Amino acid sequence: MMTLSTSLDIIPRMGSTVIEHCRTTRAHVDKDIAAFNGDMTALAEPSCCLRSRRITHSCISLLPPEILTTIFTYIVEEDTFKSHTGTPRPCDVPISVMITHVCRHWRQVALECPTLWAFLNCVSINWLDIMFKRSRKAALVVIYRSPGPLRKCFQQILSQLPRIKFLQLCSSPWEVDRILDCLSSQPALSLQTFKFSVVRKSYTRVIGPISDAIFKGRAPLLRSVELTECTFSWTSCIFSGLRTLDVRRIGSASYPTLSQLLSALRRMPGLEQLTLGLSSRISEDTELFDQVPLTRLKSIALDTCTLQNAVSLFSCLAFPVDVKIALNLAPIGSCLSDLFSAMHKDPDGPGPIIRSMRVSLSYHTFGIQFGTSMMFKSEYFWDPHDDDILLSIQFKCSSSTRKPPVVFDMCQMVPHRQIQSLFVTSSLCLRDNFWRVGSADLPELESIQLSGTCNIRSLIAVLQSGGTQSSDMAYPSLHALELENIDFGCGEAEELQDIIIMRAGHGVGIHELRLVKCRNLMDDRVQLLKEVVAVVDWDGHEEGLVGGDGSGGGCLCHICRDESSSGEDYAQALLHSDYDYDPDSDAYSED
Repeated sequence: MMTLSTSLDIIPRMGSTVIEHCRTTRAHVDKDIAAFNGDMTALAEPSCCLRSRRITHSCISLLPPEILTTIFTYIVEEDTFKSHTGTPRPCDVPISVMITHVCRHWRQVALECPTLWAFLNCVSINWLDIMFKRSRKAALVVIYRSPGPLRKCFQQILSQLPRIKFLQLCSSPWEVDRILDCLSSQPALSLQTFKFSVVRKSYTRVIGPISDAIFKGRAPLLRSVELTECTFSWTSCIFSGLRTLDVRRIGSASYPTLSQLLSALRRMPGLEQLTLGLSSRISEDTELFDQVPLTRLKSIALDTCTLQNAVSLFSCLAFPVDVKIALNLAPIGSCLSDLFSAMHKDPDGPGPIIRSMRVSLSYHTFGIQFGTSMMFKSEYFWDPHDDDILLSIQFKCSSSTRKPPVVFDMCQMVPHRQIQSLFVTSSLCLRDNFWRVGSADLPELESIQLSGTCNIRSLIAVLQSGGTQSSDMAYPSLHALELENIDFGCGEAEELQDIIIMRAGHGVGIHELRLVKCRNLMDDRVQLLKEVVAVVDWDGHEEGLVGGDGSGGGCLCHICRDESSSGEDYAQALLHSDYDYDPDSDAYSED
């Protein structure tokens, strides 16, 4: 077989000649195919042979087998690990089989690569024997994301358990016991990653914990376990060498006490990523616990967790100061200070610098994030794996209470904060006090990015306030402002221009202005802003506010309200005023 080094040594010297020969040959074949299509009796060679000849003389066929194998493996891996493929495969044919149907050369290369046949992505029972045979002794990657394709073939698949290195199964509740029996029949000597989920419905039976007998107690290479709607025995030693543990939606029948949870974590000294769903209150027992050292921990995520559970767990863990923390909490109570004290046991010690803050406010969900960079790379708010987000807290609000909790109180509890960027996404109309509190708590803030359907009336009012000295102005370090998906009221663009002129006169000018998908903002108004701002980035989006009758009049500023004859829009605005943000509102109780 030609080696990669040999191919790289030969092809460059004669590449142009070979390519030209291929082009000439393909041109002749194309003529033959055209003649065949015009007159089926003109050629003795079938069209399939002509197409095969055309592929054989294509440039890609000159690639060494090693490179072709790499390309094929990449294609198969992409198909295996993607949640959804672009187009459905005909008759559930594996990608590796489809590759062998392109031409003789590709088929020969594919058949000589056992790894190519080791990816079993929802493969039907009809192809399993072929895949097992052609993969020879290669370690298997097995993924079944739904119970349907697995139902008929899990016994055949799990008979290969000793050579499976990646195993992801999704089971119906009625087949969990049978699948676990198969998983307990042999040791998993090659298994590195195990993902098991159960499709649950409200009327299905309770799923008990996975017993210690799984893998016959032998899985020496196992480093990652993800379980959904089921859990393991918290006293088991089978998962002691884990680097990743992800257990969500734990059933009430297998819910751990705090001592059981801590004992399990104590047996995982090499743990790097921990995700737990702790929706029911953990029984704290009566004994005192020594802190569990997780010296290699990189991230911890608590999903659908009560605040009390988070406080209890963090109080008993010792981990590095740069661990990324993501919390998806039930409605927050009054003990936020207890939570931050448990997470940051030594706030005056060394740690990463927090440079950015992102706030998301809506009717049912609120969230706050703190990052170490000036920007947020992730579009998702609750993302445990975002490298730049050191702390992320998201929680549901009570439907009976419409006022969101105090986000800037959380900001004051975060150690090592030098916040220079503030990102606010809100579907609520923020009051003046929101921006005043933000100005007081974020004195070093350099940029504000505001997006959502809320207007900027309150922000304009706060930016106008201040004395004659630059230090008395709101946000004295602010120099960049980004407005996205904002409804400009009548005269607000002119007011913003006046504010920028006034602040520039006090030495606190805004030098960058970005406008994206803003409504009721026309070119002439943007030109006014360009006269006073050095850099104005406008996407050119021009759109007037449209009322319910389609004739305009949707603006809710005081001028338009006074001119409105029916006052319906104003009444609608008053209806939504209950959703306004009040930073002085009482925090939620856990009840």
